[in-house]
Amino acid sequence: MTVGAGSKGKTSKAAGRQRALRSRLQKGLPSRLGPNGHQAIAAALKSGGVTHVYSLPGNPIYATLGACAEAGLTVIGCRSQFGALSAAMAQNFQAGALRAVALCSPTPGVTNSITSLSDAKYNHWPMVLIAGVIEEPEIPEAQVLGDQAQISAGFQSFDGAQAAAPCCKAVVKLQDRTALSAGISAALEQAQTVPRGPVFVEVGARVLNARHATQAPAPQKQAPARPLADPQQLDCAQRPVLILGENLRWLSALTPDQTMHLQSVLEQLQLPVLATDMGRGIVPDLHRLSVFMAQEEALQNCDHLLLCGAALDWRFGARSFLDPKVSIEQVPVCFEHLLRLLEAANPQPGRAQWADDLTQAHARGLAKLRQQATKGSEAWRMNALCEALGRWLPETAMTILDSGLALSSGHKLWPVQQPFARMTAGQNGTMGLGIPFALGAAVREQDQPHAERRPVVALVGDVGFALSASELETAQRQGARMIIIVADNGGINGRGFQDQWLPTGSPDIIRYGTQVDYAQVARGWGVRGVTAASGKALHLALSEALVAEGPTVISVPLAQFCEASKPVTDRGADGS
Repeated sequence: MTVGAGSKGKTSKAAGRQRALRSRLQKGLPSRLGPNGHQAIAAALKSGGVTHVYSLPGNPIYATLGACAEAGLTVIGCRSQFGALSAAMAQNFQAGALRAVALCSPTPGVTNSITSLSDAKYNHWPMVLIAGVIEEPEIPEAQVLGDQAQISAGFQSFDGAQAAAPCCKAVVKLQDRTALSAGISAALEQAQTVPRGPVFVEVGARVLNARHATQAPAPQKQAPARPLADPQQLDCAQRPVLILGENLRWLSALTPDQTMHLQSVLEQLQLPVLATDMGRGIVPDLHRLSVFMAQEEALQNCDHLLLCGAALDWRFGARSFLDPKVSIEQVPVCFEHLLRLLEAANPQPGRAQWADDLTQAHARGLAKLRQQATKGSEAWRMNALCEALGRWLPETAMTILDSGLALSSGHKLWPVQQPFARMTAGQNGTMGLGIPFALGAAVREQDQPHAERRPVVALVGDVGFALSASELETAQRQGARMIIIVADNGGINGRGFQDQWLPTGSPDIIRYGTQVDYAQVARGWGVRGVTAASGKALHLALSEALVAEGPTVISVPLAQFCEASKPVTDRGADGS
């Protein structure tokens, strides 16, 4: 029996599913074709450290998936190309390395993947998408008459590489059967080289079906040594700020000892910390030097800025808050470099007041956030839900946000206490990522020792749920333990949002006319689905879902939930 890489400890049921999938995909192909391009790709992926392959398959990549399964890679068949790439991206982010890739078929397979490629590009996440194409038949020139020369002669002959190029770091067309293995190895390396990003690899059916000589993968290039930032600049600052970002994920496997040491050094230096949404948790949100709610005040008044794994982009006002005289130091994106820099710096007596001022501003910001939303408004309801989730879910949970309202404010009331334990839509704001991200994160957790597995919880809006609900069935097949919480507010940003933009009496356009039973929809996809219309019901549903096998969907009708919980934050631990 061939077992998928990293699949030790999976249940016999999961192993049976893998054997069945392999049997379906491989039927009659490997024995007939022998060593070929499909198998060359599988071998190159495995030698490059890839353990999982995601796909909604089609011709000509059925045999490629069969070869991957035969080579010992774990193949996961998804319900959409968007879901396949998004799940693979999430698994890679949780692994901190390129461990999952995606395969797709031509034309619609490529166009349906472009949003995910764009997400990977603008978040600087490594990804490789291998697209099989059916080459156009070679037609003798004498048979091409008049305007027929402008008409494609092949099925699905759309130029996917050209369409994908603006959303990729690189596009590669592998047309030489003797260089296929080296080309795949080079694509894996290029995706992981700074600046990281997606690489689109196009391989034709003729190349895939041809026999290939075995070639050693391209040698890995030694990364040049990074210069260490100068601690003297930090020594001269009285009001410094450190900004941490999710790009640290790709170069650092942080241990609890390292994060505790970082906190100790920050306390000695009295150095306040800001973070990107996905960089939160490196310094726990509840640590006094984590001052993300005082971001504007910190940036307006600092005299020295350290950046590590983050950029001064729109998330930090794109420099608009900074005094032109502020010194900005980009620390190499490496946790060990950051620690050495901070260890070499000296505490300054005047910084204690600076740190205290920002800590107090942070507390005021949280209090204001709780009060600023009008009671009964959609924002108030989302804030209440996020606070409840922060109280009732374990700090170790891997949490994912796929809701505009949650991303605008609610997430700030849901603390992140562990490094890289929060995923969001990132730089693109793509909706519908919640369920595929949860799938990829849950698959990653399956490879961890049982005692170290974290709960995976995604908070999705009703829009995001509808965009990717089909991947619930994929999660069920994989036995992925994950909790999907649907914040049901009856429309885009709630039922009242339409009234801000459209004339009174307009038909329902951006609000939904009927109450959708999302728990019933989930059950239709074969997973556990429950409705929690009160704090007590949600607390019970979470408690059960945390110990359940496979995925669980909890639908929370926000208006009923908040009415029954009045307010959740003032009630007992169980929301009753």
